[in-house]
Amino acid sequence: MSETAPAVAPDRRFPIGLTIATLIAFAILCALGGWQIKRLAWKEDLLARIEVLKTAPAQPLATVLARADRGEDVAWTRVSVDCAAGRSETLPPVYGVRDGDIVWRATVPCPTTTRSYGLILLDLGVIKAMTGQTAPGPVTLAAPAHAVGVLMAPKTLGGDRQATLQRFAADKPAPFILMVETATPAPPGITPAPLPAEISNRHLEYALTWFGLAVTLLFIYAAMLWRKMRS
Repeated sequence: MSETAPAVAPDRRFPIGLTIATLIAFAILCALGGWQIKRLAWKEDLLARIEVLKTAPAQPLATVLARADRGEDVAWTRVSVDCAAGRSETLPPVYGVRDGDIVWRATVPCPTTTRSYGLILLDLGVIKAMTGQTAPGPVTLAAPAHAVGVLMAPKTLGGDRQATLQRFAADKPAPFILMVETATPAPPGITPAPLPAEISNRHLEYALTWFGLAVTLLFIYAAMLWRKMRS
């Protein structure tokens, strides 16, 4: 006479491990969404500054740097500067990408007479003859007598700008790069390119994606929990 195996009782214990894993994943997704919201606010402020910059007159460099010394954020400010006469400098071009092409940007120190700083590094623009090259040689240039451009923090730019500034540490360089719009006299073979060619702003889209994934995760967890407790 055959015996029927006893039925196995369903496991209805609360899934502690699954719940902890779900909460950790949910917290990570929400944190990523919150980070994108902060990036959205930063990008909107940046785009607003650029819009104002289109019509803003150039201010004297010394005046703007004095405001920076008092703690004011002066990045993305249009300034003008007169460079003291100095020798030509040989600096390696700085790598960049513009309109989908590899470009190399020329930089040169501009000796100044401001109270706190001895020079500011000028980004003169794109070296036309080196566009598309993967290993360009050094460029020897002298600072222009006068330049107008946009102040930018080195950390927001590509290339090892901070290392270049450290090369002139003895001259007390200003903690900004001047992205030149116009230079007098204009350096030959260089195209000024002070601002990014295109600045995207999709942070709201990214934030909604992360928050959407977080909500979806909760629905999946709830469905699994309901199925487990109902069986």
